[in-house]
Amino acid sequence: MPRYIQANPAARKRGKGRKGQRRIERAEKAEKSWATPLEALLFAERCAALSGSDADFVLAVTMAYTGMRWSEAMGLSPECVHKNIVNIKWKLYELDSRFYRGHPKYGSIRDAHLPPFLAELLAWHVDTNPARTCTCRNTEPPWCSGMEYVFLGRRNAHHRRSNYATRVVRPAADGWYPNRGGRYGRPAAPVLVDSSAPWPGVPLSPWPPATPGEPYTPPIGRGIPRLVGKDGSGRCPVCSRTIQVRQDGTLIRHKLDGEHCLGSGERPSDAPSLASWLPLRPGLSPHGLRHGHQTWLDDLGVRYVLQSERMGHEVPGMRGVYTHITPRMHAELRDGLQELWEASLGERARLAERSAVAVLDGILASWTEAARKIRFHRAPKIGY
Repeated sequence: MPRYIQANPAARKRGKGRKGQRRIERAEKAEKSWATPLEALLFAERCAALSGSDADFVLAVTMAYTGMRWSEAMGLSPECVHKNIVNIKWKLYELDSRFYRGHPKYGSIRDAHLPPFLAELLAWHVDTNPARTCTCRNTEPPWCSGMEYVFLGRRNAHHRRSNYATRVVRPAADGWYPNRGGRYGRPAAPVLVDSSAPWPGVPLSPWPPATPGEPYTPPIGRGIPRLVGKDGSGRCPVCSRTIQVRQDGTLIRHKLDGEHCLGSGERPSDAPSLASWLPLRPGLSPHGLRHGHQTWLDDLGVRYVLQSERMGHEVPGMRGVYTHITPRMHAELRDGLQELWEASLGERARLAERSAVAVLDGILASWTEAARKIRFHRAPKIGY
């Protein structure tokens, strides 16, 4: 009866049909954070600095320059990495604390052509990490039963998306560790780094933020991570004298009979130089790297049919039937992505010529040396 039913359940609600759904998708896409090539490089560097592993740098750069989805990157196996191409034909999806292996979303199996720098970087990563078998021990398909993957976490376990976002992605993009609830809850905290190390510094334990205009009182109590130990809180393992230490265990102040430790002969280190990271691209996520890749392709003028193939989208209508991709299109794409990488590397080198991330530090050293040689050869000769 109308007096009992406030709305007709058979009537379609406004904004809930296809047109409304398209509007929602457009709004979500407009709000999605994406990264420029330089921001993608800085994001990858911060991820590796936070995790302490070069693999996270390679992971972020690979996603940014191939447009892979997170699950596709997690499901990438070494046999799918070739000289200039990666085969994207599997995904690894997390469900109920287990991982199952299947084909990509919408069945978007495809090949991604690699720019030269990324082909070398992936080949180096695979060659230097031969033990790539995960720790899964499932017996029933399609659950992962223990296979080889290109990107694994510590002790060869798979990255869990939520944990990885909390520990790595959010602090790298936002410059803050997100708040954490539960038994071991923690309020949001800025990322502090030891700036005496190469740029962008070595991350330290989360530390509560200061409030402008209020005196700052460091937290105390058992289990509180300290940037610097209290006087008398430890002993030198050599001479057994009380010491003050940095978070990494390096001596800061030592009760000595002179300038050197009588046991080890070492001088104490200075206190760490603290700095905090500024936000890089708030809200950036691994899927935001995919949005950025699509934007780069548009900016490079890559043809629509090649963009669709690379992103795993289907070209609708007769256009998808009669349009084909040529080797020249792939070559232009590789060259364009290579130019973006080199430009971002030059911008990064102007910020600092060294990096706390070992793999990027080596890349910067080679790039800087090559740039110096080019400048030397192009320098005008002055005659007298």
